[in-house]
Amino acid sequence: MTAPVTMRREQVFTVVRDTIAAVRPDVDPAEIREDRSMTDLGCDSLDRLDVVAGAMDRIGLELSTDRLADVHDIGGLIDALWDGANASR
Repeated sequence: MTAPVTMRREQVFTVVRDTIAAVRPDVDPAEIREDRSMTDLGCDSLDRLDVVAGAMDRIGLELSTDRLADVHDIGGLIDALWDGANASR
């Protein structure tokens, strides 16, 4: 049996960045930073849902909405996904 693999925070950032780029290909990848919100990048509520669902799918994670309630920027999303991914390993 192999030991569980934990994700590094940088890996979660890459997943989130790539998912935003897939949902909104018009966004310059250099603009996808932790201090920005998806709204700042022009994402509407459906885009944001697609990004969150897509990132969770790519990570293999399910989080309840209450774990995401306090997320206000990309850094907060990364933290929530990273915490969830490493807690479930």
